[in-house]
Amino acid sequence: HEDSLRYYCDTCDESICRDCIMLAHKDHKYNLIADSFTKHKEALEKCLNPVKGKIEGLKKVLSALAEREGEIRERGEGVLEEIHEMVEEMIAVLHQSERKLTEQAKRVTDAKLKVLSEQMKSAEMSLSILKDVEDYVEQSLKTGSPQQVLRSKKQMMERMSEVTGGINVEELHPKEKADFVLSKDIKSLHHIGDIVTYSSTALQQCRVKKIDHITPAGKAVSFSLSMEAPDSSVLCVPLSSLRCSLVPVGKGDEPIDTTVTTTSTDPGVYRIQCNPSTSGTHTVKVQVCDVHLEDTSLVIPINPYLDNITPVRTVTRLKRPWGVAVTDDNML
Repeated sequence: HEDSLRYYCDTCDESICRDCIMLAHKDHKYNLIADSFTKHKEALEKCLNPVKGKIEGLKKVLSALAEREGEIRERGEGVLEEIHEMVEEMIAVLHQSERKLTEQAKRVTDAKLKVLSEQMKSAEMSLSILKDVEDYVEQSLKTGSPQQVLRSKKQMMERMSEVTGGINVEELHPKEKADFVLSKDIKSLHHIGDIVTYSSTALQQCRVKKIDHITPAGKAVSFSLSMEAPDSSVLCVPLSSLRCSLVPVGKGDEPIDTTVTTTSTDPGVYRIQCNPSTSGTHTVKVQVCDVHLEDTSLVIPINPYLDNITPVRTVTRLKRPWGVAVTDDNML
């Protein structure tokens, strides 16, 4: 180019000089460099907006990832602390069981040794008596004159008969045996828990397994609830992660709050208590963490608010059993 590149060919997307306009770029669309720069700058800035949007999005993602990393590390430390506390509790229980078993073993041992001790005293006393009789008779035979021996023969015979007759050697054989053992039951110690992750995907496959033991208590009603994991095992979650509410079917959408408790005797079984305003079918809504499980239904057979029922009219002409139906609004 003999002239400076003061123009920009939009057709070829390159800078050109004045001679190029008349030769290689004849009939092409072109503008001054300054004008083309302004136009293309705006286009580039417009194309840059999605890039900036992605950058901001990725910054938020990185921030969320860092925050989640902190939460996971904190949860991991919390779980390790829970494991330590659980093991410490188990060790305390084991020490308590050790003391209990030790005392039990000592009681059994002492009881058996007491019986043996009494038998031993009786045997030693009997042996002493027999030895005395034996020594007396042998001494008489050794040192006494024939006249003395014959004179005391009857007395010695009676004494020996009396002594031997009063001692039953068979009864003095050991009555107790070393027949006590430790009955071990440590199966549960080989598996004291699992680390369970409650991912949304896994929880969405869980379901309410069973609702039973519906128990009225005044104006409150309680029932037990258990959940099933995808592998058909009982789902156990912390109470802080479980929410449950009841919604009367066909009587408004206002949910009834519940109180959820659990017991150490039935892992995975939760006791739900609430104060329903009416009887009939209710939808049970269960939420684990942030996942709603599939709804199930529960029939509350009584109206807890009908404490005293006064008959409106007595039918006296019925002479045989008749069926009686009661609607949800308590009409016959």
